[in-house]
Amino acid sequence: MVINIRILTPERIICSTVADEIVLPGETGLVGVLDGHAPLITSLDTGLLRIKLNKKWTPILLFGGIAEINQNRVTILVNAVEEFTDVKLSLSEATKELENAILAVDNAETSKDRLDTLLELKKATARLEGINYLSLNNR
Repeated sequence: MVINIRILTPERIICSTVADEIVLPGETGLVGVLDGHAPLITSLDTGLLRIKLNKKWTPILLFGGIAEINQNRVTILVNAVEEFTDVKLSLSEATKELENAILAVDNAETSKDRLDTLLELKKATARLEGINYLSLNNR
């Protein structure tokens, strides 16, 4: 049996597809979803969503939101997404972006600056994970 998944932003439907397995970036850690998962509503952090179909994983970068899991349906409402077809970074560029984000967090002077730089650090980390993921799966 498969899991139906829909990803929506305020502007559009990102995708409506099926999956064998899903891994969500929950606020308290990763949430794995398989066939027959118990009903759940969870908040999502900025991070990498992974969708598995036919032994192939597809990563999508989510920018916070919520997910509802109910009767083999997963509905994900997010503020924004970044699909890896849109990401033009190489592995070395993504690594450099992550290094710069770490330095920005270290150099943040105010609480607001620290929060802003921590969000950018989460995005850079997820981008690097996604690019790594794609490079490993495309061998």
